[in-house]
Amino acid sequence: MLENAAPRFLAAACDSDFSGIRCYRRGGPSVVAVVRTVRVLGACLAGASAELVTVEARYEPDAESARVDVVLTGLPDPVIRESKGRLVCALEANGLKLGGGRLYLNLVPAARRKSGEILDLPLLVGAAAASGFLKARALENRLFLGELGIDGTLHAVSGGLAAAMAARQAGVSQVFAPQATALEAAWLPGIEAYGATQLEDVLRHLTSGDHLAPVDPGEPRIEIDPGLSLDDVRGQSSGKLALAVAAAGGHGLLFVGPPGTGKSMLARRITTLLPPPTLAERLDVTRVLSAAGRWPGGLARKRPYRSPHHTVSYAGLVGGGSPPAPGEITLAHCGVLFLDELPEFRREVLEALRQPLETGQIVISRAGRQLELPARLQLVAAMNPCPCGYRGHPRVPCPCSAQQIARYRSRISGPLLDRIDLRIELTAPTLDELGARDPSGSGVTAAELEARVKRALELQRSRQGEQRNCVLDAAELDRWAPLDGAAKNLLGKVVRQRGLSARAVQSLRRVSRTIADLDGTEVTGPAHLAQALALRSPAV
Repeated sequence: MLENAAPRFLAAACDSDFSGIRCYRRGGPSVVAVVRTVRVLGACLAGASAELVTVEARYEPDAESARVDVVLTGLPDPVIRESKGRLVCALEANGLKLGGGRLYLNLVPAARRKSGEILDLPLLVGAAAASGFLKARALENRLFLGELGIDGTLHAVSGGLAAAMAARQAGVSQVFAPQATALEAAWLPGIEAYGATQLEDVLRHLTSGDHLAPVDPGEPRIEIDPGLSLDDVRGQSSGKLALAVAAAGGHGLLFVGPPGTGKSMLARRITTLLPPPTLAERLDVTRVLSAAGRWPGGLARKRPYRSPHHTVSYAGLVGGGSPPAPGEITLAHCGVLFLDELPEFRREVLEALRQPLETGQIVISRAGRQLELPARLQLVAAMNPCPCGYRGHPRVPCPCSAQQIARYRSRISGPLLDRIDLRIELTAPTLDELGARDPSGSGVTAAELEARVKRALELQRSRQGEQRNCVLDAAELDRWAPLDGAAKNLLGKVVRQRGLSARAVQSLRRVSRTIADLDGTEVTGPAHLAQALALRSPAV
């Protein structure tokens, strides 16, 4: 601990930092005291991101009082209100004992609710500076994060990367936090993160400037799920082709088939075909996971794969609560959201997917406040063809009536279904396919599909940058996926026969572009359009 720290800090701080000198008379001689307002930067989590909070600290000594009264304002939650005791104990444990008087701590902006123990450290250093133990200039352009123990021990908190992103946007480049939180923030380019285990380390650095060294996060690594291969799935060549198209273009995918056809196995193996996440995507994924209290212990190494049960609540899928927390669609940001037994999800839960599938984000309105959560995800879903599940099965009869089947499928609305580019009907594999030596059942191996997807992604990247085919608008399709005369005639015939919507027409063009990329061609022809039609079953 700091020996005789108070006089040294006070002498170092008592210069031009203070805002004025006031005299207090309590029935005796005047008491001259330095009274000033100090500002220090902290942060609070808000959904999947962080919002900067300015801690205003002001200390007014009272010679007649033997105790310090801490006044905390700015809509703090119970966790922050309880920090008053931790703050005083941590100060005294480090030799910074406050005399009698009143310590005012205000959180700006005052009209926004603040939550979490992440504000402990900025509250303490603000109090120390307002009391004369630190120079106020030492706190400028620095962000402080962390939970305090009563002895000054620093405990890690969630949201280090999210807070660092908010700080960098505000022009702040230095972050002081517990070791694990600082390691998280250090992954962000342009940020110097200083990690400490004790409050003493932070105080010494703020006074001397050379006690702590910036955290070095090391080299980021990519992780691939071991043991997953498309070769594990016997047969289902159409399903594997659909997976390759979905992975290459970022398209939504729906498998329809009886139980045991491999729908879930295929869906899980899409991660083996997807491109590795870029650095920007990995930062985004890490920010979301950390803000949700799921920090992976470093920079995210793979795309998320979320598979919530069909009993998930609206808030569990979309997000919400008090304070608002990310839901499954945000936790799947930059990754895959797999919904098994799609019609078993509640209708309002499924309808909530329409906005994020279109825009890549979800907007939550709570108590007069709007919160935007990222939700740029790839939807993969699976369902049975009927309530019993065995419609079309070659060996098990289906007792479901046409009315029961229509009622079952109507649980998925037309607008939601229209946003899923690929819809594939799978049949039960035969005994020959299950026992075949050729694991693919069609002569196409997982390695070959992975190579085709990689080539398609390289073509997309050279043509349109990081933009995936699934988000191309009409003008971009006209530029990069024009249809020749034969393809236009085929598309017109299909539109008249099926009564396709404008969204469905654009979806077919996007999928055709992806299939052409898989074939390594720049021209989208009738064969590619015909294959896109085959991957959009009209019976689904």
